Amino acid sequence: MKIDPDRLRYLRKNQKLSLVKLAEKTKRVNSPGITEKTIQRLEVPSQQNTAVREHTIESLVKALNVEPGVLTGDLPLPESDKAPPDDNLERVQIGAQIAPKTRLAYDLIKRRYGISATDIINMAPLFFVLLAEDSLAQRRKKLDEAKEAIGRLEQIDGFWHGSHAYGEQVIYEGIEAEEESIAKADLFGEHLLDDDHYHRNAFFDEPFDITKENPFVHYLRKLANELAISGVVDVDGGDLNMASNFKFPHYDICREELDHIANDSLDAKRALETGFARLSEIPEERMAEDAGEERAKWLEERLPDILKKIPEKEKGNVFAKFIATSIATSPKGDEMKEALEKFDSQKTNSETDKEGDDQ
Repeated sequence: MKIDPDRLRYLRKNQKLSLVKLAEKTKRVNSPGITEKTIQRLEVPSQQNTAVREHTIESLVKALNVEPGVLTGDLPLPESDKAPPDDNLERVQIGAQIAPKTRLAYDLIKRRYGISATDIINMAPLFFVLLAEDSLAQRRKKLDEAKEAIGRLEQIDGFWHGSHAYGEQVIYEGIEAEEESIAKADLFGEHLLDDDHYHRNAFFDEPFDITKENPFVHYLRKLANELAISGVVDVDGGDLNMASNFKFPHYDICREELDHIANDSLDAKRALETGFARLSEIPEERMAEDAGEERAKWLEERLPDILKKIPEKEKGNVFAKFIATSIATSPKGDEMKEALEKFDSQKTNSETDKEGDDQ
């Protein structure tokens, strides 16, 4: 694991502990503890990406009374904490429920780029606005191209007469609706589906299938394809994410790195994707390049047996999506396990009933 130097320094100062006092406290709570010099070294910014021994992490976590993720930057600071003394900006604590797979994405991003979840969250508004505005700009460009093409058609003598006249009306109504949608920064095309535009545009049974497509999703998929970095980021072309009202696509971050960590074991990968294991929890010795089998076995042991029963062909079904989104909203891991056991029981009963009917 790796400690965020700024977090460590802030937590120590916030609890009014000197280097000496914190070192003494680590010795009391987790003998033999760590030295003053070790703490001082860990607070140096250049140590951001330096791996730290498990005993060192345990000593600091117990002495500062925080979760390991708070020290690494994977979890937010405790609500009782105030802004770091060297930060003049007011900070607020945000609370958000995220799926385990999203949390895993933060871990993989940190592993690839050395950026903590906190940094990503702070920069997220910038990232989102840049993507959103570029998607609107692309729509404006395509609309201009469409108008130019229509202008060329209008120059063809007689093209808009007869059977083409109705098509002309529909096309212009579609252009008007798209112009209004862009002007309202309507990223997901919801304005295109309101009663006014939907009923006027009777040429189409439905402008687009909102469970599979919307303008922003189309932009994201196209961008991912153009970047041609499959394995680093993959945007799914299927149904949209059920956890976000069908607005965003499912995606994979650093898929090739995840497969490497899981040693190509499906169950090991599922343990990470469903939140029953975290990258930061994997023992350091098992993260070695030649420890792939031991690492996979360690991860597989953390996946409940119920999940191991799900065949690969059912991975994309409703239950699998339920797994991917429900663990984050469950207050306790025990509740999730109870839900899994209930599902397994219902599935078993259903299979038994079916066998009885067949007989």
